[in-house]
Amino acid sequence: MLIVGEKKEESNTISVREHGQGDKGASSLEDFIKMFQEKIKK
Repeated sequence: MLIVGEKKEESNTISVREHGQGDKGASSLEDFIKMFQEKIKK
């Protein structure tokens, strides 16, 4: 689940929560995309 609020939008970050693992913290959108692409490869 990605959380994008007004403050997150302004700072170009997102909050990441993974099902069954909980809150993963804040991340830049670019870092999230890289991480997600790596998970897809696996």
